[in-house]
Amino acid sequence: MGQTTRIFMAGFTFLWLAACNVDQVADTMPETNASFYAAQLGGDARVNDPDNPGQQIEQGYLNLRTVVTNTVMEIATNDGGVYDDLQPYFSVLLAEVGRGETSGFSTLVTDFTDLLAQATGASNIMYDGLSMGDAHDPNRNPRMNGLINDSDYDLFIQAVVAGAAQAGITSPDVIGPVGQLLESLRDPIVQRGAEEQLDLYTRLGGSGMIEDPDRQGEYVEAGYLALRKVVTSTVLVIATNKGGKYNDLQPYFSVLLAEVGDGDLSGFQGLVTDFSDFLAANIGSRQIAYEGLNMADAHNPEVNARMTGRITATDYDLFVEAVVEGALENGVPMEVIQEFGAILNSGGLRGAIIQA
Repeated sequence: MGQTTRIFMAGFTFLWLAACNVDQVADTMPETNASFYAAQLGGDARVNDPDNPGQQIEQGYLNLRTVVTNTVMEIATNDGGVYDDLQPYFSVLLAEVGRGETSGFSTLVTDFTDLLAQATGASNIMYDGLSMGDAHDPNRNPRMNGLINDSDYDLFIQAVVAGAAQAGITSPDVIGPVGQLLESLRDPIVQRGAEEQLDLYTRLGGSGMIEDPDRQGEYVEAGYLALRKVVTSTVLVIATNKGGKYNDLQPYFSVLLAEVGDGDLSGFQGLVTDFSDFLAANIGSRQIAYEGLNMADAHNPEVNARMTGRITATDYDLFVEAVVEGALENGVPMEVIQEFGAILNSGGLRGAIIQA
């Protein structure tokens, strides 16, 4: 497993339990004569830290960190695709690591282990963070890329159990209380219903910043880049018009095609940006807003001088076909393409654009 994958999935583990009221968490642990941390995990006895030569670490903390690491590996290796449903959430961290930024990884792993240590009774370790609800709400925590549902949380607990087993921890006296702890946190963490899909923007890559292949030295959200590729391909599909399939759409783009013919790409770039912004804002982006004309004005020649005619229903259907073709060229899954089609054919959007 590569370094990128290891770092990415380490951050994944923390994001599940990233920031809770630790007093509340500690209250959920079964009462024992000594803290769970001391009695079951090894307590505050100092031992050599295998990951940091010359340093020491509490035995209980080391055991927790080992379970965390094993859980990360279990999810990261994803043997047989068991953890496929957990992959879309973490484009922010993955993108950071792709840029060579690893400080977030170190912080996330430490924070998650700190949280578990204090929750299980460590006296020398403190954690202070967001509430569980806020930590797992993308609107409040920009590092969270999508709302979690029950089945995904079950899958995470499955990975924790597997990670503990790899560390030789299988006793019900340990697994039981840890399971109770994780279960007690379900309500604030799970914020998406069983029948609700992750938003389209998240499934296209979400808000993680990656290098922009078209703009050296700049970064772009992964979800936006995916959209921009589809939009660019759609415009090119119409412009190249292989086999004359899009003959009926050519008149609408006469201004744009003339500019491109003269070597002026500003209008083309503006169209791609506006259309990409519009789609991003309507499929789940929390950072990108559409600031162009409303759809009715944008497609009305009396308002928008770049529009050379009013669109008919037949021509709009042909445009949707071009979008599908552009999406297929970029490997967009058919189920996602169908959702795009539903958006483009929604009554409000279709009604605003079709004016003839």
